[in-house]
Amino acid sequence: MSDQRLEIPELPLPGPARERDGIGEEDNPIPRWFNWTWIATTIFGIAYMIWYLGISDWSSAGQWRAEVSAAESQAAVIRASLPTENPKRGDPAEIAEGAKVFATICIACHMADGKGLVGPSLVDPYWKYGSSDAELFATVSEGRPGGMPPWGPQLGSDKIWEVLAYLETLPKTPAPGFGAPDFVPPAPPAP
Repeated sequence: MSDQRLEIPELPLPGPARERDGIGEEDNPIPRWFNWTWIATTIFGIAYMIWYLGISDWSSAGQWRAEVSAAESQAAVIRASLPTENPKRGDPAEIAEGAKVFATICIACHMADGKGLVGPSLVDPYWKYGSSDAELFATVSEGRPGGMPPWGPQLGSDKIWEVLAYLETLPKTPAPGFGAPDFVPPAPPAP
């Protein structure tokens, strides 16, 4: 076999229109309206960049700051409308509902007795983010850095207040529990 390629010469197209297979190829100039449209869009683009980057005072960072400010003011209004005292405190039916929610969701991190496993103890006197009803509600509803997820969207305020009412019924201990600054873990059992 040889490496020669078979080349078929292309026949010149007949006539000035250069038509092949019924398709004409003409060498017409670009229409003036197209050229002027291209020039106008280029001038508009340059002018818009000068206005956007130099003259206008709009910026994405400024828009973000305005949106965050509006959201914070809305959040402040909502927080002000929330109760500061637990409306479910002392109601046995609500406490029983809170126990069900605690057993379903909270027990994984705080254990059944509330002494803490992954999450901090809920029965010792140490509360990192405050122990008032409003502070506890904010902790459960909005979450805290380091592991506490925000449960407000899933539970709603009624179930959160029920869980907090149930927490008040757990037996308390004066010893610092898991998560307290001076907590000393128990020694492992001897072999």
